[in-house]
Amino acid sequence: MTMTRKSGLMLSVLAPLALAACTETTEVVLPDAEVVTDPNDACGAAAYQQYVGQKSPQISLASGTVFRHYRTGDPITMDLLPTRINFEYDRTGTLVKVSCG
Repeated sequence: MTMTRKSGLMLSVLAPLALAACTETTEVVLPDAEVVTDPNDACGAAAYQQYVGQKSPQISLASGTVFRHYRTGDPITMDLLPTRINFEYDRTGTLVKVSCG
């Protein structure tokens, strides 16, 4: 490789880094906020309480969220997964309970 090719290659590799170093950044400082976490809500069920009482609500969950849904009285496993969200519906399809476990 000739010296010109080497310096051209170096320039094409280093130019974006040099430009990135020159950009101005703005730092946002937020006031100290106390994050309150409920140890009984490890799965985030509190965020879905708004759907309780609705018939067949359309609920979107983040990809990878562990959940189960069942009707009152259905047989379910008794394993405890604190990060799993449980959606319990009655026989008419109304959401009656959102809990962790």
